[in-house]
Amino acid sequence: MADPRPAHVHRIRVRPVDCDRRGVVHASRYPIFFEAAMVETVRSLLGSYRELEKHGVEFAVAETSVRYLGEAGVDDMMRINVRVRTLGSTTMTLGFEAEVDGTPVAVGWTRYTACGTPEPRHTPIPDELRRALEQRTRATRNGHGSTTTPLTKRP
Repeated sequence: MADPRPAHVHRIRVRPVDCDRRGVVHASRYPIFFEAAMVETVRSLLGSYRELEKHGVEFAVAETSVRYLGEAGVDDMMRINVRVRTLGSTTMTLGFEAEVDGTPVAVGWTRYTACGTPEPRHTPIPDELRRALEQRTRATRNGHGSTTTPLTKRP
């Protein structure tokens, strides 16, 4: 059973530029959609993605995976559910579930590493973001049943 409540829900309208000649979303676009969903998740929790920059932090993609389940096309409204899979001191892994009209089209995850700015070195995730992510995850687990992908701590 999937988590009943995501940390964030992002919606995106599929544009012609996102599609191949058949009018179907090209596989290379899903990581871009997932990145946009991550930025909007941070914005929903902190008020602005720029809050990270104020802490001297940005997120770099360390690893990503996408599994394609169906097709989305031009002008479809895609819903992307974002869930916290793991939260470490300098990394976080977010899970993504993309669907159109309730039909799954892709699932994936991305592991992000918090890096300092301007010095590109591993940096702790800011406490304000960590607390917001932990609260959202606890509410998902405790308020709406158990999850199949519980939050785990990573170094």
